[in-house]
Amino acid sequence: MVEMSLLPERSFKRRFTQATGFTPLEYVHALRVEEAKQLLETTDLSIDAVAGEVGYEDSSFFRRLFRRRVGLSPQAYRLRFSAFRRALADVG
Repeated sequence: MVEMSLLPERSFKRRFTQATGFTPLEYVHALRVEEAKQLLETTDLSIDAVAGEVGYEDSSFFRRLFRRRVGLSPQAYRLRFSAFRRALADVG
């Protein structure tokens, strides 16, 4: 992102944070966690596979990050929200 912006790294990070409220790394993590939530709700992929699909090679890091950001483990999130999604689909 820094190279594409054609700004010095410090300037890019400062402007990015001002514009989004996130550091570039926090933003990437937020995007990846949101994608992981969708995969957990809509697929039967293993947690390790979900971690890999959203760009994390270390699934234990993914699990810790997910819990810190969402407040639930990936498995607990799946149990809670995939059932909710199925129930909504059954009503529709």
